[in-house]
Amino acid sequence: MPQLTPKHVPPDQLLLDPNNLRFQDSSGFLRAEEDRFAEPGVQASAYRRLKESEGLVDLKRSIMRNGYTPVEQIVVRPYPPNPQKYIVIEGNRRTAAVRWILDDYGAGVGVAPEVLLSLQELPTVVAEQSGADEAFRASLMGIRHVSGIKQWGGYQRASLIVMMRDELGLEASNVADRLGLSTHEVNRRYRAFKALRQLEGDEEFGEFAKATMYPLFHEAVSLPVVREWLEWKEETAAFEGDDLHVFYELITPSQDDEGNRMEPKLVGFAQVRELRKILPKPEARRILLDAHRSLQEAITIAHQDELARSWMSDVSTAVTALERMGINELKKLSQDDQAILEKLRALADERLRDRALLAGGASAE
Repeated sequence: MPQLTPKHVPPDQLLLDPNNLRFQDSSGFLRAEEDRFAEPGVQASAYRRLKESEGLVDLKRSIMRNGYTPVEQIVVRPYPPNPQKYIVIEGNRRTAAVRWILDDYGAGVGVAPEVLLSLQELPTVVAEQSGADEAFRASLMGIRHVSGIKQWGGYQRASLIVMMRDELGLEASNVADRLGLSTHEVNRRYRAFKALRQLEGDEEFGEFAKATMYPLFHEAVSLPVVREWLEWKEETAAFEGDDLHVFYELITPSQDDEGNRMEPKLVGFAQVRELRKILPKPEARRILLDAHRSLQEAITIAHQDELARSWMSDVSTAVTALERMGINELKKLSQDDQAILEKLRALADERLRDRALLAGGASAE
């Protein structure tokens, strides 16, 4: 673990992290080289993205009202190209909110003197350079945003896990220990992110890949039937089956014969989950892969055995309801109520006669 040194730092010495994982599911995200972090254009881009993030206006208002209260200190690391600068590891939103207030003040907006005084120097913790810096930085973000209370979305969490495994060379169990997750969950998120990256790199379907599709892959890689169908290989962290493009057709938009846009059949993780019922049933699978048939048709076929067996539960519920009927309720029965009871009796008699006929036929054979 690197040495941690408390230090008060003026806001203009803090560099926002333009490669912050919270940015990486944004459209148009481009990774910046670290030796260019201090450039005005790079900082302006990170600042703009943070100002557009959810909740930053509320954070700014809170600081304007109460001054900067260092309940959670900003964690930074030295910036080697400029000894006077520090890169923010944890606390980019707070740093951006402070910068926003100071920009407003510079533009003539009124800010209380005591608030300005609290923003002159911000309490930070400096993580001194060491060989373990990157692992520490990743672990710190993970504790807060993967398993902690200020959680990122699934895509950012998985992105951090992939970075810790692929770039830092940490084993899944080590990542799990650092982030407070199970090894199983780390592996699941790793596979899902890799599967989404595989879609991004596909020549035919890559244009449709986006971070919001992560939940689909998170569900897909967790289903043994899908992993078997698409031939997931742990060695390459990729699907290698011949039907991969068939799956892509289910999760991406297409066009009909007249050029009209057709929405994908699988648009959410709940629909992907239905594959565990659909794929083992040949007829349900055939309907799923038919461009002219709906997902609901495939689901209905896949669940027909369960629906056929549900009569016992429904009848038991009706029997319980009849057993609970008291004299007062019987006195209040309307003609419609009585008609329902008579229909129930007639149907029960009919099913019993059908059963007797089937049993007689079976005996005759």
